[in-house]
Amino acid sequence: MGDTAQTTTTRIYASIRDQLASEITAGTYPAGALLPSIREIMERWEVSTTTARKEGTRGHISTGGPPAGPAPAAAEPARKAPPPAAVPGRLTIWPAHTIPAHGSVGPDEDNSLAALDVRAERPPADAAIALGITDPSRQVIVRRRLASAPDNTPVQFRVSYVPAELAAGTPIAQPAAIPGAWPAALTACLGTQVRLASSQVTARHPSPEEAAALALPSDAAVLVREDIYQDRRGNPVDFTRTVWPGDTTRLVLGN
Repeated sequence: MGDTAQTTTTRIYASIRDQLASEITAGTYPAGALLPSIREIMERWEVSTTTARKEGTRGHISTGGPPAGPAPAAAEPARKAPPPAAVPGRLTIWPAHTIPAHGSVGPDEDNSLAALDVRAERPPADAAIALGITDPSRQVIVRRRLASAPDNTPVQFRVSYVPAELAAGTPIAQPAAIPGAWPAALTACLGTQVRLASSQVTARHPSPEEAAALALPSDAAVLVREDIYQDRRGNPVDFTRTVWPGDTTRLVLGN
């Protein structure tokens, strides 16, 4: 009987030991945690003091399993990137200026024309769709205009796309400022009545080109207005995108 009792006690001890080992591995007792006391072993497994003492866990600390609490997250790199080297400085705080949500886009002389670039290029996908261009080799005249505040802070970046066959031989294709509101300038330069067919304003992060032009970090917010102009027959003749820094621009809704 003595041998049988000893064998039973040994099996119970082994079972408790194996369960505790499994719980340590599973993280029930993470590294640094106290293992169950003799009383806790007696109550949980309904064993005698002798069997519980045999486990010998009193005051012992777990050294296995995952560490207590969630693992510290790796430090994320700062999202704000400095502006490209070609654009000195960052956007400075400038009193909020207003832009119209509806109505015509102003002339090149609005604010101060800090930079003007005019060239023939293949249009990006959204401009090609707006202009109904399906030939990927077809070029358009692209006018990029950067306006700045009196302290030289860039406040507006505008890009217009006009089919090359329409703009050729007109001031639109020349690297010079064009006076007058843009639809009026299109009407005068293209020799046909031009109207604003659609306009939408959205908020998003700037593209790399927009961030560079406006001296903004890549995660800044910008307001973007996209206009499509058509001639009297409904043919698209211009797609213009205007971008403003979101933190210094007030959007005004017209009637």
